[in-house]
Amino acid sequence: MTKTIKTALYGQSVTVPNPDDDTHSIRSDSRGVNNMLADAVTSANVSRCEQSESDISESGSVAVYTAVSDARDPEQCARELTEQLNLADLGWVLFFCSAQQDIDQISERLQQAFPDQIIMGCSTAGEITPLGYMQGSVCAVGFSREGFTIETALIEEMDSFDFSAAQQLMSNMMQRCQLNQKAPVKGNTFVLALLDGMSEHEEIVLNTLNAAFGSIPLLGGSAGDDLDFAQTRVSYKGRCYQNAAVLMLINTDYPFMVFSQKHVEETDEILVVTDVDSEHRCVKELNAEPAAEAYARAVGVPVDQLSPALFACHTLSVRIAGEGFVRAVRRVNDDGSLSFYCAVERGIVLRKNHHLDIADGLETLLDQIEAQLGEQQLILGFDCIFRLLELKEKKQLQEVSELLSGYPLIGFHTYGEHVNGIHLNATFTGIAIGNKSFKPASGSTFYQ
Repeated sequence: MTKTIKTALYGQSVTVPNPDDDTHSIRSDSRGVNNMLADAVTSANVSRCEQSESDISESGSVAVYTAVSDARDPEQCARELTEQLNLADLGWVLFFCSAQQDIDQISERLQQAFPDQIIMGCSTAGEITPLGYMQGSVCAVGFSREGFTIETALIEEMDSFDFSAAQQLMSNMMQRCQLNQKAPVKGNTFVLALLDGMSEHEEIVLNTLNAAFGSIPLLGGSAGDDLDFAQTRVSYKGRCYQNAAVLMLINTDYPFMVFSQKHVEETDEILVVTDVDSEHRCVKELNAEPAAEAYARAVGVPVDQLSPALFACHTLSVRIAGEGFVRAVRRVNDDGSLSFYCAVERGIVLRKNHHLDIADGLETLLDQIEAQLGEQQLILGFDCIFRLLELKEKKQLQEVSELLSGYPLIGFHTYGEHVNGIHLNATFTGIAIGNKSFKPASGSTFYQ
């Protein structure tokens, strides 16, 4: 028996199997984080995803299209995505590919299927779809030429990217965009960026891009690989790259809202970084003690019990200009040091965090998006992998997945999120796009 989730806001009907029917479940294999989530993530397979004429008539012209496939054969997966996105007005496709999939083949096949469109994407640590959280899938969003003018770029060597290169890239993209802009650039344009999540150069690249693009909002996420920490990649025009980033400069006359939400509050308990290898984001000492020992004592567990799930539930923050930003631990090293996802420097003060309820925060965010934009065509989200691990640890994964299901949501679990040049951890960051018929409330951002 099936049920239909109506998603008229973005012009599609999705038929999914009855969640009680285990034969249609997606279950994770034994790699990396999937082994940790196998007993918690059960997402319905997409059995049909097609254009709905009745939905279109209710919501007006459709500017974005979504697609999801969990087929493990690359040819079948690409074919299912192509069938869902094979529309005359399609101009660009952004996709997020599970590390369990063959991103090289999927990238190549998608570009072959759409030779006149630009295809770009990245590997993930989990996918977010209108069906909720998924593992082992590929999800995508297609942008129409009628609704958007999009210019794209590839940064091939993140470690050598400088301000001069950023200025030239920005100038070229802006000039091309202005030739076909849908609306004045100011207030109607944003930049999406996907970065190699293991490059260790995200902060420099993001700061440089943010300086070059100025007041234009910049947001996105760092590619993941299910906590294997082996290979994270971005994809551009049918090819995959490491130590690289891909950009989309998007101009539209549809209203949009940039958001970034965290679910932690700082406490007064502190740890000071007293020895560090900043280049590799590796903290050797905290409070002049081996970092792993000091951190384990602070969170109340033996060193041998430190794990990604524990790091997810016991994050640290650094205060910048009076505001706290999470600095999440990635792993314990054999020498007792701790590797972090974001930049760390000697002398910074790390504060223990108190974690709030993720589900409550998401409900607040979704209500705010509704108040700001009315009906949404798309919510594009970049969600930290640690939030997924924390939900699993607190047995809230299904609850939050069900909360998100049915929204026009496409995104992935990241190795870091970013907004306006700042590299973040433990946030849900993204952009929501509304309809022309709704006049937005004042302001276009939501930071919490």
